[in-house]
Amino acid sequence: MTRRFTATFFLAVITFFMCFSIVSLVVKQVDKKIRPKPAEEITHIMIDWEKLYPFDDGIKHQTPSEVKNIYTYIKTKLEDYTSKHLIGYHALIETAKKYEDFINWDIVHFPDNTNVIKLNDGFLANLTVSSDVSSNASSVIDFARYCEEQSIKLFYINIPSKICRYEDEYLSGTLDFSNQNADRFLALLEDSGIKHYDLREILHDEGMKHHEAFYVTDHHWKPETGLWAARHILSFLREDYGIKIDIELLDDDMFDYVKYPEWFLGSWGKRFTLSRIKPDDFIMIYPKYATMLDYEIPDKGIKTSGDFEITYDMTNLTDKNYYDKNPYAAYDYADRPLIRLHNLQNRNGKKLLLLHESFGNCVIPFLSLGIEYIDAIDLRHFTGSLQTYIKQNEPEIVIVMYNTAYTGLKDNDTERKRVYIFR
Repeated sequence: MTRRFTATFFLAVITFFMCFSIVSLVVKQVDKKIRPKPAEEITHIMIDWEKLYPFDDGIKHQTPSEVKNIYTYIKTKLEDYTSKHLIGYHALIETAKKYEDFINWDIVHFPDNTNVIKLNDGFLANLTVSSDVSSNASSVIDFARYCEEQSIKLFYINIPSKICRYEDEYLSGTLDFSNQNADRFLALLEDSGIKHYDLREILHDEGMKHHEAFYVTDHHWKPETGLWAARHILSFLREDYGIKIDIELLDDDMFDYVKYPEWFLGSWGKRFTLSRIKPDDFIMIYPKYATMLDYEIPDKGIKTSGDFEITYDMTNLTDKNYYDKNPYAAYDYADRPLIRLHNLQNRNGKKLLLLHESFGNCVIPFLSLGIEYIDAIDLRHFTGSLQTYIKQNEPEIVIVMYNTAYTGLKDNDTERKRVYIFR
């Protein structure tokens, strides 16, 4: 009788939260109309990148948002709102977890189509299906040929995903195929003579714990790993291209590390909620030596000069807000179409163009400590012609740096199609 009463009580609580959420949703929408967001929360400049950097075929190209059908758009918006913004959603999920524990509900399932699971050591990870890599590889190969015609050097950096072929043998090649996709992708680059570096193997060869290079609750690697990657990339540039770079400036002991204890609940952690996973510590990294940069993010209206800290958006760390703030976005202001840096204390005269996705956000600032000029483009958001940009800005070296998970291509994978279009 007592257990039945308690179970009924939990069901009543869940029903209450559902009703509360509906009322709160209405209140929140009315509040939005009455009180606009502060200026610092809405600073965003709409830029017609295609107008600035037109394609040479004379055709007006559609952006990814324009090619989505109405069904996909509505579905995405509803899923995003109910999982991120619906008031009471996370409290409801946490209450449901307590109810599951009470009735000994011990069925493990994938939370949704992201295929997020908890690994043996507690780290969250997602599973990648086996995909066709040939189209993406051909895009890189064709783009490398274009750069060669422009007398530009190009190399590819393969960033590891969270599933490790060595530490996760029970998953890799059976339930997850991210490493197998990447192997086939890099083999195609190798066959075409495209220079590439595989950070998965370097991570393993140096004896680093693969999972610990990442956050427990998120798919991204830690900024400490981003610094490690930047040091290796600059080493590649010095050793293979003879560029004068002071690699020692990126030694670990040349930085101060400011720790924010249990400050970050990653995108996967938000889905699991605090009832199932503990938040990560978060680290901000600062050079101990003097720095001076010119820094520009056009779509944020940022064009300024200052020390290394100007690359950080500290509004994401003002308070411990697990569900509504993203500390990872403190590095280089999150995902931006274009970022430009000029290191005023580095006169090696070299100009680098980096093509990247979100893993590059915590790499770019550290790269700037070794190269005088860096332009960084995220092709998920930059909708102009990359080739026109290159002709106008004339970089000497192009680095294409993507996570292992991006190497494969599914038929409906719009984001990856966009990433690997180098027109």
